[in-house]
Amino acid sequence: MTRSRACDPCATRKIKCDRGQPCKRCHALDIPCTTSRAQSKPGPKGPWAEKRRLARLQSALQHGKYVLGENAIPVRTKEEAEDEQESDESIPAPDFTPSAPVSVIRHYLEIYSERLFPVWPVVDRDEMISRIQNQDDVEAYALCTALAAVVMAHLRLNPTDITQAPDPVSDSDMAYESERARAYLRYQEDPTVGLLISSFFLHIFCSNRGQVCKATVLIREAITFAQFLELDQPKHYDTLPKKERQSHLRIIWILCITERGHTTRFDLPRILHLDPSLPPLETKEVPPGLVAFTDLCQLFRAFGIAMDSDLSNRTTDFFSNVDSQLREMRQMQSKREFQQADFLITQQWMRMVLWKMSMFHIKLSANSNDDNLSILFPERVAQSMLTFLNRFSRNIVEAHGLGMQMKLADVAISLADVLSCVPWITERRQVMRIGPGDMLDNLANFLASLRGNINPRMEILVEKLSNRGWGCNLEMPIRDNKGHETLRILSTEETYDDEEDVDVRLKVGS
Repeated sequence: MTRSRACDPCATRKIKCDRGQPCKRCHALDIPCTTSRAQSKPGPKGPWAEKRRLARLQSALQHGKYVLGENAIPVRTKEEAEDEQESDESIPAPDFTPSAPVSVIRHYLEIYSERLFPVWPVVDRDEMISRIQNQDDVEAYALCTALAAVVMAHLRLNPTDITQAPDPVSDSDMAYESERARAYLRYQEDPTVGLLISSFFLHIFCSNRGQVCKATVLIREAITFAQFLELDQPKHYDTLPKKERQSHLRIIWILCITERGHTTRFDLPRILHLDPSLPPLETKEVPPGLVAFTDLCQLFRAFGIAMDSDLSNRTTDFFSNVDSQLREMRQMQSKREFQQADFLITQQWMRMVLWKMSMFHIKLSANSNDDNLSILFPERVAQSMLTFLNRFSRNIVEAHGLGMQMKLADVAISLADVLSCVPWITERRQVMRIGPGDMLDNLANFLASLRGNINPRMEILVEKLSNRGWGCNLEMPIRDNKGHETLRILSTEETYDDEEDVDVRLKVGS
């Protein structure tokens, strides 16, 4: 006589049972041959069981049925699910209550339009002033508070440029208000041009405070929104009115410029690549400030083409031609020092970046007739930089924030490297009033004296100076998160040449 299932001992050992009573194996081992264990349920186990259950529920939902399994679990039909969703949407969400006064926001919109619109020409003042009056327009509030945070930071770093009014809120408060409004809107689920611009201005704010990681996320967020909205595609502009078309073009170009500079400074990959067939930016019948902005876009276009060029094309003629093209570009019709400083210093920084890239592809010489093919090229750029710094006020450089500080520091670091590798250029210039060593001194002094200094390149620069046997104490005014400035002392080991008694201590403001 046989049984319907294997005995417990055979099942436990996972061996074949002849299902006798007793089975042959249990009889041979003289052990009890029982079948008292609980029998497991048939069918797939583990994750496969869960997958089968979900498939069964989905099938039932598609056919509008209820599934009655072992535990009688009901499944909603499509109609029931839609009715429940409509019921949830009918429940009003808590209202958003703005904290920043409209009068303060309007004040900074006016300042932006008067002074900073040519730098970031992406916000229509009149439209925003009208929209901000409506407390239900949370998107406008998010954009305007982000913009106000940037303008307020600019005022603090450049108080002589604009008359600063008493502020009931700080720039950090404004930035927080923008983030709070964006969170209320769940902005990542439904991107708009306004939310894109708020991401951009929050990037500017965080970047100038040294929050590199957060600033990187914000600029990429803005770019991703632009890509979702197809601002990087030529077809997007086919049916737009002229004014809106130019506005969207300025937005995508300013994202391109900002990302190019940010990723180059921090050695990060880019995600925005503009289609070459995009419509051109208008240069006729526009304010001079926007013509200057177009000039900056053209400068970055030439720089971007060179940086993205094929490796096989990077010859001596290539680098010579690119440097000549960058050097000869001029910013036209701009009387604003803020824009002039941005263009000129960025132009020299681009030349330095390309020169450093050329070292990996061509052979440089100290006797080359072309500056950009010479190992002494950083000396030429540093001289141009100092000429510009003497032309513009310190406030102008400070107001540009971290980006410009890092560009100046990159030039100083490159010059320090050349002085370390080719020390004889200092000796042959001793008869001159100003030599490369003096230029490096001046650049280091200037960078160390900037207010709100959060330049990560300064540690590298001080190390370079120390390696040359220079001892220096740089008193750097550092701004904390609350806007208060303190002095941070960057010191290197004081190792002077006893024979020549060289004293090259760097003093703030010298």
